[in-house]
Amino acid sequence: MMKGSRNSVTSLRIFLAAARSLNFSRSAEELSLTQSAVSKHISALEARLGVALFQRLPTGLRLTYAGALYFERIGAALRLIDEADALVAQPGSRVALNVAVSPSFAQFCLLPGLAEFFERHPGIRVNVRPRLLYGRGEAERFGAEIQLHAGYVSGMSARYLCGREMTLVVAPALLRRHPVRRVEDLDGLPLLKRAQRGYGWDEWRAEVAPLWPGPSATAPEYEGFSVLLPAVLHGLGAAIVPLCTVLQPLREGALCRPLGEVVEGRFGYYLMQPRPDVGGPYTEAFCAWVQERAGALNQAVRDYLGR
Repeated sequence: MMKGSRNSVTSLRIFLAAARSLNFSRSAEELSLTQSAVSKHISALEARLGVALFQRLPTGLRLTYAGALYFERIGAALRLIDEADALVAQPGSRVALNVAVSPSFAQFCLLPGLAEFFERHPGIRVNVRPRLLYGRGEAERFGAEIQLHAGYVSGMSARYLCGREMTLVVAPALLRRHPVRRVEDLDGLPLLKRAQRGYGWDEWRAEVAPLWPGPSATAPEYEGFSVLLPAVLHGLGAAIVPLCTVLQPLREGALCRPLGEVVEGRFGYYLMQPRPDVGGPYTEAFCAWVQERAGALNQAVRDYLGR
């Protein structure tokens, strides 16, 4: 049972900051408070609730079970309060969602259909941040992410969207100079690699041509599909890519699949959200639309393959 008066919004915001960082000093810096003030707010909150929200360990803080539950519920509640404040104080404003998106998914899958989301939800603004899952600032917070991955990330839920089907693509102009009718003919082409994990030639080769040696160790590398795909479209070489990202250029004849193969790989695009989920109804609306969009892309892949 909660003791005394209801918790102030200020204390709840301090709790959220501390629960995210698991560090009173860091959350104090984030909120422009002293560490002592943060500690006092948290202690007072725990006293009113009658339960510990954090374990104080020699190595830092850890949320208790009660703290994790509280973090999930309070995060969603404060988000609703902020949204209500914004709508009342500025009726013409729109609620903003911060979404981290793999650059390739943003370019080839998300942006072409995003206008449909805004038609359904004119009160929501989406800040699309091109980000990879790792190697970014700790202070960045996103309600949802769409990442190219194998599917398991500690501390996040992951729902598969699309992209496991991969295929070899080449620009028609390059094929006219170097025809490809069998795997061995690829030796006459520049073979381009994706610099990150996933969609590697080795995985493709294991199913299509196990005895073919594949590209050399010195084959050119391109940083992500947002760079690799334009390189292939401009005739710089052949590459292995997610089929869902190249449906339009394949239909338009800007790219070809000379071997006509499809390989199901380990990697794909996943919709990820932090655990516990504190996204609120607007994030839920975006995530539902993204899954619907991915379903349409998967159906388009099946239609293209005649399945």
